[in-house]
Amino acid sequence: MTAYFRRVRAKAARGDRGVTLIELMVTMLLLAVVSSLVVSAVIQATRVLTHTDDEEKGLADAKVILDRLGRDIRESRAAECDGGLADLGDPLSGDPGCVAHLQLWIDSNSDYLRQASEVVTWRLQKNPVDNHFDVWRTAGTGGIAHRQASSLIVRLAFTYDTGSAATARQVNLKMKYDSIVGRGAAPRWVAFSARLRNKG
Repeated sequence: MTAYFRRVRAKAARGDRGVTLIELMVTMLLLAVVSSLVVSAVIQATRVLTHTDDEEKGLADAKVILDRLGRDIRESRAAECDGGLADLGDPLSGDPGCVAHLQLWIDSNSDYLRQASEVVTWRLQKNPVDNHFDVWRTAGTGGIAHRQASSLIVRLAFTYDTGSAATARQVNLKMKYDSIVGRGAAPRWVAFSARLRNKG
């Protein structure tokens, strides 16, 4: 009986001897490999999500601008150019050719007489928070400006089929947008053309 107890105690003593250093190092190595794979997968998923979100925001905002601006151009009797500032917040942003802002005469009462309240101006204004510009639409000279898009548009460029806003029959727009500068999707360009009303 005592020999039996000695064997049981010997087996118990061998089972309590713990983990060797090699076993511990192998375990730590495996955990490090698995952890690095999990972290890489999370980082990649975050990048894809940010890129997708950036694209969706940029496209949605660009679509709103193109819809509203396109409607104004198609309803306009004429394009105008006051040679004013491209950005009202920047006194050095002179735009004599109206390539960075757009003025339209929308004859809302169809009397063929231009009135100051019928002039609509589209322009960018620097957003004080980041590197973007907000798109503003002002109805009437000295009228109230309404923000059409916030912090997504980076650049607007207007061209006219005749080279001048005064004689234009068609307005072309090139717009650069990026919802998060330096993050997510790269900046995108979108182009748009619309003919003025009664211009052939």
